[in-house]
Amino acid sequence: MLAAGSGSAIGIPDREGVVHRTTDTGEFPMLCAECECEFNRRFDGPLSNALKRLEKAVLSGSTAPILAFSANQLAHAIVAVAWRISRSPANMYLKVNLAAGHLSELEAVLRLPTDQVLRSCTVRVARLTDPFERTGGGFDQSVMGQLIKTPEAFTIKSKKGLPCGFAMDWTMFGFLIHLIVPRLPFATNRKFGGLKRGAMKVRAAPVNVLDYAPLRDALVAGVAAHEEGRMTASIKDRALRKRRSS
Repeated sequence: MLAAGSGSAIGIPDREGVVHRTTDTGEFPMLCAECECEFNRRFDGPLSNALKRLEKAVLSGSTAPILAFSANQLAHAIVAVAWRISRSPANMYLKVNLAAGHLSELEAVLRLPTDQVLRSCTVRVARLTDPFERTGGGFDQSVMGQLIKTPEAFTIKSKKGLPCGFAMDWTMFGFLIHLIVPRLPFATNRKFGGLKRGAMKVRAAPVNVLDYAPLRDALVAGVAAHEEGRMTASIKDRALRKRRSS
């Protein structure tokens, strides 16, 4: 299906809709030129470069890549991306509906000095893997980097059912990104695999794509749509031409 999309992202509906190609990248004018340049320099550029370097290590055969990079800086960049996501009206971010209080919390974390960010949130970067790749029946790592899971946000509740924080997750370059505000307790954060404050190395722990329910369900829906022929004419045509050429 990815190949049939000819480089475009594939949109898989939640129910029985039609699988389609999408050009919605989430881009939307939000900042003035000066602030845009500042965000690119401090956050977007370093984050993209770090994840691309981690991906290169994965594609070269590393199962648990480690990157020499500031965990504080990486966390601040991810918070900045989350802030843009939460404020953007782009279609691919429709599932992100943060309450006013959570938006204020996120903005407060964004405004912190970089070395203070991980005191107020947990950030995890994990690499999506498919155990069936070894048998030739699953997604290899070059494909994993193309899977897109649109961002979602969730309210975290206490044992008494009261809101006590929020979580967001999304995928970038084949990595699953988690942001949790406020920061998890030390033992829980360590077990979860969150970034360590002050660390100068970042490790992307492997996560089985089939253990991550939102992406697993989307893949199952995509396979069902393919089997039932619920794809746009352009995708069907491209898939047919690819089969003929091979």
